[in-house]
Amino acid sequence: MSTLHGASMRRNGLGTAARSETIRRASRMIGWAAIGLVLFGINTALSEIAHHAGLVTHVFPRTLLWSIVPYLAAFVLLLRALHLPAMEGASIVGVATTLPFAMLLIAYAGFHVEYSRGAVLVGYITTLAWIWFGYRRYVQKYVPVFGYMEPETLQHLNRIIEMPGATPPGATRFEQINSIEDALHCDGILVERGMTADPARTRLLTQYKMGHLRMYSVERIGEMLTGRVGLDHIDENFFDDYANHYLFDYAKRLIDIAGVVVLAPLALPVGLVVALTVSLETPGGALFRQRRVGLFGKPFTMLKFRSMGVDKHAPAQFAARQDPRVTRVGRVIRKYRLDEIPQLWNVLVGDMSFIGPRPEQVPMVDEFTESIAYYPYRHLVRPGLSGWAQVQQGYVGTHAETVTKLSYDLYYVKHCSFALDLLIAVKTVRTLLTGYGAR
Repeated sequence: MSTLHGASMRRNGLGTAARSETIRRASRMIGWAAIGLVLFGINTALSEIAHHAGLVTHVFPRTLLWSIVPYLAAFVLLLRALHLPAMEGASIVGVATTLPFAMLLIAYAGFHVEYSRGAVLVGYITTLAWIWFGYRRYVQKYVPVFGYMEPETLQHLNRIIEMPGATPPGATRFEQINSIEDALHCDGILVERGMTADPARTRLLTQYKMGHLRMYSVERIGEMLTGRVGLDHIDENFFDDYANHYLFDYAKRLIDIAGVVVLAPLALPVGLVVALTVSLETPGGALFRQRRVGLFGKPFTMLKFRSMGVDKHAPAQFAARQDPRVTRVGRVIRKYRLDEIPQLWNVLVGDMSFIGPRPEQVPMVDEFTESIAYYPYRHLVRPGLSGWAQVQQGYVGTHAETVTKLSYDLYYVKHCSFALDLLIAVKTVRTLLTGYGAR
């Protein structure tokens, strides 16, 4: 039976050579991870020598040996994303490395295990450096290739990718394919779910699948390349993905409360300085209160430090670039997001979260709900201080850019996880340091 199966595979061109580039890159990264274990072996041997010389305690080499566990876990996380274009670069490597080591520290603290902070640091730096070199060599510098069978498929994908105000996707090539030989060098095959099935097409797709080639819907490829959800094809499966995050919401709420408690000693003095500066520049009080729409469409009062002059009759509108309403102090605190410090109170009471779609003003939500399909879906999760749309796109100023923002927000609603939250947090730090997207 196996001989006949092997002969059949060879007749169809599906032998061991018929492996996608994704599989080959995964094999190279696994080899890179195995070689990296040698570094840990050398580090452990050197730490044992240092221990016998009285330079470190016996805890140091033991801790360094345990660092192999998060090292391997970091490569597992990275391997799960190898079929994706290197859209986030250093952020992906940072998250894949930091998360396992953070879990190791939590395990040490939870089980009261004695460990060496220096050894954890050595293990972390070794893992970060080794993964980064491997990632750059096998992933980031590689331009992925996706095959498609019908021109309509590529046209559909272009409609998803080309949106106003969106971050452009990384370098990617698309090639039309007609046989298994054409597809062997591809990282994946685009499949149009709406195309009518026929025997010839079905047989070709079967060959691709048996050749270890990944099959993707156009919508899925669009999400992978852009970090956005295509708004022209949202079906009942969207709610299935959202339902899978039920328990995640409860755990995230506990993290939000703990985060506010940890940040309070720093946020309170900085907030007092900002409040005093705002009050001295213009009259009208330091705090600004505004009705925003939160979880499941429920309105709440969001707090901010006032960055504009007082105008109680001003209609709800976008903040423009070089907006004349913004004061001199306001321009600084908006650039570095210091005006949002009072929203820690909103997080504490449950109106908001640290990570989630930014809450919009009630009149704007009413307007967008009438003009943009699926807009209320962004309220399926708690709004946040920072979100996927903010770190990818920044502020929006037009109706078209709002549609693009919605595609980012719905991507978060669909794929929200601790890993994605951590990635957003890392990119938010960049935003705070550079003032990216401020108006």
